[in-house]
Amino acid sequence: MNDRPRERARTRWGLPLRAWLVLSYLVVLALPLLAFLATGALATDLIRQTRLNLENQGELIALFVGERLTGPDAPEGVAALAPQLTPTLQAARERTLAGVRVLDARGVVIASSGEGVGAALAGDPEVAAALSGETGINVRPRPTRSRQQPLASPSRRARVRLFVAKPIAGPDGQVAGVVLLSRTPREELQALYHMSPRLLWGLLVALALTLTIAGLAGYYGSRSLRRLAEAARRVSVGQRLEPAEIERSARSRVVEVRELARAVATMTEKLQARVDYINEFAGNVSHEFRTPLATLRGTAELLHDDEDMSLEQRRKFLVNAQGELDRMERLVAGLLALARAERTHALEPLDPRALLDALAGRRPQIAVTHAADERARVQGSRAQLAAALDNLVDNALTHGGARVRVEVSTWSDDQHVGFAVRDDGRGISPANLPRVFERFFTTGRERGGTGLGLPLVRLICQTHGGDIELTSAPDGTEARITLPRAPG
Repeated sequence: MNDRPRERARTRWGLPLRAWLVLSYLVVLALPLLAFLATGALATDLIRQTRLNLENQGELIALFVGERLTGPDAPEGVAALAPQLTPTLQAARERTLAGVRVLDARGVVIASSGEGVGAALAGDPEVAAALSGETGINVRPRPTRSRQQPLASPSRRARVRLFVAKPIAGPDGQVAGVVLLSRTPREELQALYHMSPRLLWGLLVALALTLTIAGLAGYYGSRSLRRLAEAARRVSVGQRLEPAEIERSARSRVVEVRELARAVATMTEKLQARVDYINEFAGNVSHEFRTPLATLRGTAELLHDDEDMSLEQRRKFLVNAQGELDRMERLVAGLLALARAERTHALEPLDPRALLDALAGRRPQIAVTHAADERARVQGSRAQLAAALDNLVDNALTHGGARVRVEVSTWSDDQHVGFAVRDDGRGISPANLPRVFERFFTTGRERGGTGLGLPLVRLICQTHGGDIELTSAPDGTEARITLPRAPG
């Protein structure tokens, strides 16, 4: 019980299709940027760029120092160049913002762009790699600053610092020292901020295209849906629709909308046919019941008002009333049979030959022949098809005459299975033949006919996907049932 208000609240909330498309397109637009940040691809690329810059700077400084160690006036060892190197390293730091230190062959800092002269760094992995003649690279966590630098600041905001060590080649080809550079890479947000002038224009263009595409897709997608919703509202209040009103939605470029439009068109056609059927049916029922009801009312009034009526006359009126009641009972039974025939029944593969053998067991006076393939089957309701055959046989026996002979046979081809009911009676007049499937039309009312037997047979055939055809001549009548053949 408590789940129903929550369910209603969920179904009450919603957005138009255009809004859903705009939101989904915006999410798709933002996904590449979010993925770029979430996967660390941008941070990795920023570190790579910083490493390449430091390697290039270190290579240049190593070449500069190496040239000073060659020639006739070259000093012995890198340490002698410290007074010359310090101003150069400080100038390089002002321009590149990278910390630069020069170490001797023991890993001791002999010149620096800042502090740290005299520090022994031979134990650092990157310095040890450079002293062995290779380029050393290391990334260390950066101490957290007390105040976050603004995005526009030249000071970089990443939480790591990159160290690159390059060996300095001496005159004899041995490692004479090391150039150690360090710098903090840019943070992702800081990099995006620096790219914002160009990136902003690109995002604005992409956003405008996204909103335009989403708006057009929402318009064309929801236009047909709005038409279908309006058509459904009109049908719900009993208005009739022209096929062209839904065909416009069936021309939508959205496949699902086209399929929905076709389904709604089929449903509307069936609903309108059902409404026509109900209106016609109600008129027929009203007409058929009006006569017996009037007779019963008149009989009751006469019996009530005429106290001096003779016993014989009273009995005659009661017999007439009983006949009308019987007729109404037959009408009700026929209407119930029509209603049951319209309902969906459990279908099963049926052997038409077995159906005909069962009919022969119920009606021994008829002749039965089998012309259908032994493997032919029909998908249907055994009770409904048996009722259809019984109605056709009853109709032939009732209207064919006293000595009528009835023959029922099966037949089949590659796609169909059916039955044929033939009699050698007096036939149906050309004037009545087109009307035999009309509800309540009968030429045997005095024999208790209701005019619902043949309409019931046609309805059963149609609910099974088939139909019935009736042909007649002065020497006999044939009813031919055609049903789809079941696969297999």
